[in-house]
Amino acid sequence: MYYDFLSNVLNVLFLCAAVIWINLSLNKKYSPYFLGVMFGLITILTMDGKITVVPGRFYDFRHITMTMAGFVGGPVTAAIAASISSLYRYSVGGSGSMGGITSIVVFAFLGTFLKQYIKSTQTGNRLVFWYILGMIMACIFLFIVGFVPPWKGDTAKVLRIVTAPYLIITPLATTIIFNFYFWTYDFLGKASILHTILTNSPLNLIVFNNHGPLLLSKNITEKCSLKSFTETPTLLLNRNKSVSDTTKQLHQEISTENNRHIIADLARFQMPSSEEAYVAIIKDITDQKKEEKKLRGATDRFRKAFQLSPNMMAILRKSDYQYIDVNDHFLEERGFSREDVIGKTPIEIGVPKHEFKLITKIINNQGSVHNIESTLITKFGSIGTAILSAETITMDDQECILIAYNDVTEMKRMQQEQVEQLTKYLSLEAELSRSNQLIADIINHMPDGFYVLDHQWRFTFVNNKAEELLRKSRDKLLGNVLWKEIPQSQGTLLHLNYQKAMAHCEPITFEYHSFLEKGIWYQVKVYPSENGLSVYYQDITEQKLTCENLTKSQQEIVSVLESMTDCFLAVDRSTQLTYINRAGEIAFGRSRDELLGKKMTEECTIMSTALLHSQDVLTENKSITFEVFSEALGNKWFEVSTYPTETGLSSYFRDITDRKVAQDEMARLDRLNLVGQMAAGIGHEIRNPMTTVRGYLQLMEVKPDYAAQKSTFELMISELDRANEIITEFLSLAQTKQTELKLQSLNDILTHLYPLLEADAFTQNKRIQYIPGKIPNLELNKKEITQLILNIARNGLEAMEEDGGLTLKTYLHNNQVVLAIKDEGCGIPPENMNKLGIPFYTTKDNGTGLGLATSYKIVESHNAKIKVDSNSSGTTFYIIFSIPSLGKVQEGKIA
Repeated sequence: MYYDFLSNVLNVLFLCAAVIWINLSLNKKYSPYFLGVMFGLITILTMDGKITVVPGRFYDFRHITMTMAGFVGGPVTAAIAASISSLYRYSVGGSGSMGGITSIVVFAFLGTFLKQYIKSTQTGNRLVFWYILGMIMACIFLFIVGFVPPWKGDTAKVLRIVTAPYLIITPLATTIIFNFYFWTYDFLGKASILHTILTNSPLNLIVFNNHGPLLLSKNITEKCSLKSFTETPTLLLNRNKSVSDTTKQLHQEISTENNRHIIADLARFQMPSSEEAYVAIIKDITDQKKEEKKLRGATDRFRKAFQLSPNMMAILRKSDYQYIDVNDHFLEERGFSREDVIGKTPIEIGVPKHEFKLITKIINNQGSVHNIESTLITKFGSIGTAILSAETITMDDQECILIAYNDVTEMKRMQQEQVEQLTKYLSLEAELSRSNQLIADIINHMPDGFYVLDHQWRFTFVNNKAEELLRKSRDKLLGNVLWKEIPQSQGTLLHLNYQKAMAHCEPITFEYHSFLEKGIWYQVKVYPSENGLSVYYQDITEQKLTCENLTKSQQEIVSVLESMTDCFLAVDRSTQLTYINRAGEIAFGRSRDELLGKKMTEECTIMSTALLHSQDVLTENKSITFEVFSEALGNKWFEVSTYPTETGLSSYFRDITDRKVAQDEMARLDRLNLVGQMAAGIGHEIRNPMTTVRGYLQLMEVKPDYAAQKSTFELMISELDRANEIITEFLSLAQTKQTELKLQSLNDILTHLYPLLEADAFTQNKRIQYIPGKIPNLELNKKEITQLILNIARNGLEAMEEDGGLTLKTYLHNNQVVLAIKDEGCGIPPENMNKLGIPFYTTKDNGTGLGLATSYKIVESHNAKIKVDSNSSGTTFYIIFSIPSLGKVQEGKIA
């Protein structure tokens, strides 16, 4: 039986060794599958030489084959081998089939585990390790024999028979087979490495003896420059005969006849046949020689560039950080001499210690430093800023540091200024951004429509009003084509103008009648840009209606001008007539066709005076009103008002002959009134002394001493009485008689006076406005009320500058009728308010002081009251009349 155990294990060792050798020679792609089948068959052969210990239970060394399957091939191989072996063991049957299958599976997994363990620990070539592993494998196998299946009556007998063989043979077999695997792997691995070196290595390798080459690498056979050495490798020996006398490696440089430079590393060794051979690695260094020559040239150029560089350059020895060279620019900029620097460290010439340590730390860690800011110290102690870059270099076989300095002191100052400017710019940009957002919000919420189209007619922006105009939401419009969303716009004026603006890159403005809403007109402005079209919609429906009304109004104005009884004409800046109405044709006695285009001075002498004022109208752009007397037009007075226009000026001729006569008569009456009042005053004063004289004459008449002159006294008294009667009559004529009042309309009197006042205002280039209210009739004296209104209104006109306005207004207030006359003059000083109405008091240069006195007297005679409200913006006179049916005038504030 023990012979059978030994025979079985030898078969296992032989077959496993064969499989291992075959595996290491196979393609690794299909190796796991091949090994699985092979180890499965080997296990079957091992079990086929079974050693029966008791009936139904036989034993062998299958645990070694299954462990090798998992170790050599891995999980796939172990699974295939275990499957094949288990099927075979199951088919054989017997009471120990369960234990047999269990041992197959357990040791397959054990081999897989060992493969992973050996890779991670690198303990594969240790004999003790494999011997101990064999003992463990034997113990595991014996455990399975004893307990799988559970303990039976013959188990003790089986263990007594197989324990010793397994504990002795398994460790030895495991040690042998696994070390054979590693020896074979190592041998074939080295062969593979040699093959790889010869076929794939870039080395020019040659093995030769005195008879010629033995092995050549693929790389050396492909190089024509080394062909002479591959054909006759002994050329390498003829250069130096001493190589035959030594076993040491020899390095030599060879120059060929074609100016090639070769270096060869040779070593001698003895072959198994005791014949001497040589191995040589050959390298063509011709290009390297050329590169060295270029390097020397580059070194020279570096020296020149170093000295002539516009930057400050320095070289430090890395071992002690001392300067070994600096360029002239370094010395000039920092004020040092070469003796001050060479042999010293940067710290010794003033560089801050912490800064230099930081730079050297970065260089030691990274090998270089680029564009860091450093302190620039001069010999005289001034401090600046430099941008420093440093690189580790090799010079004269020693490590050095090349440092370049760029003085940026001035640039830093400018940079600081730029930072400040940039800060301001960013602030402005932020403000601009807020402004842009504000503009966007304004555009989005403005009352006019606005949208943007790209070059494919797609909506890219739509404001709120545009949504309303197009009757679609922003979400439906954005990204969609205009003509698809609004198909009814195709072929319209809108479509044509959009295409024209896009094609010619010119803005277009046009008016468009909405096709979505009848009766609505839009002014559409289209602005092309690089991004497409910006479209602005403005509703001009009201403007269109206004224009239509304006056209009608202009027609009505022309109709009014043509129907006027006063002359109206217009001239251009060269004083040529451009328009004259029908009344002008009649006044000048010539047709419109004859007058238009003629110089106005050629047609009438009245125009000569107008021409004198026209230059003021044109140059000062203000209207002028003046009066002129014309003999050519029937010895009449004309009021000429001239107004500037865009093309020249227009003139209005009004016949004021009747008004001039009335004004003269009014002036005469004013003078007569003044004379009458003065005469009345004088007459009143004369009566006082006359009364005194008459009294004394009466006293003297009754005295006896004057009895003889009684007749004389009577004559004197009668004459005085007659003079007194004459004065009394004169005073009765000068005094205002009882005013005769008549129930009539105040508005009618104002309406009758308004043309006269309007004429006064027109001649003074001032405005007048009459606002009649709904008032009842009053008891009035028309003549006196007329005088009252004229006095106050003319005072108001005289108190205003040109273009001032006078307002006459009637209305009811607190059951009283109020006549308000308001001017826009400078107002009445507070100190003069109490003097109003005093006769002969006036602030005018040519006034008599009787106008307001007369007005106050008229107001009093009508049982009315007068109140004055004055400030810096004008003066208002309120004449308050009682309504006859209400009786007494009520007091109250007038607003």
